[in-house]
Amino acid sequence: NFGTLFEVFSKPKPNSSAYTSLGLEPHADLVNWACPPDFQALFCIENSTGGGRSIFVNAMTVTEALRLQDPDAFALLSEVPVEFRFQDETCDLRHLAPVVELDRQGRIRRLRFNNWLRNQTCAPVESMAAWYRAYAKLWSLIRDRRYQLRPMLAPGEMVIFDNVRVLHGREAYDANAGRRHLEGCYLDRDWVTSC
Repeated sequence: NFGTLFEVFSKPKPNSSAYTSLGLEPHADLVNWACPPDFQALFCIENSTGGGRSIFVNAMTVTEALRLQDPDAFALLSEVPVEFRFQDETCDLRHLAPVVELDRQGRIRRLRFNNWLRNQTCAPVESMAAWYRAYAKLWSLIRDRRYQLRPMLAPGEMVIFDNVRVLHGREAYDANAGRRHLEGCYLDRDWVTSC
């Protein structure tokens, strides 16, 4: 829904918070797809705003930390499905899955964390409050600076990260005090590992 290559800069009437100068909490992209893209590449064309520092969080580390600190919260987030949805004038894409996806051995396969795409939670009424407490605990770990890297991308630099393992975001910036322009694309794991 963003195209093969997409331009990331502040623009009027955006269909995503990425196209604003707002700070973006760490998140994974396109969690509303059944198979979100495996990798994302972001190339910095211009960054003269003095803000907009990138944020990266290892999703596996924070999710394992939650499993150790609060196994019940981890269980709720890995069992209760959530509808993730992106809707604008041209598309309506949805997927139902738990926030924490496990493989058959109970290992973390993916963290579907994107508060802008999170729609309704399908928890039973009696466990709804516990689910939101669990989600808040996970979000608190994601916001913990101990788990974050905050590099400032300079023009000509590119970052490529695993969208399955790494949450990304950015600090707010002043769009009137310069320009921040990135170009991005998504890559499937098969394309990367077959090279």
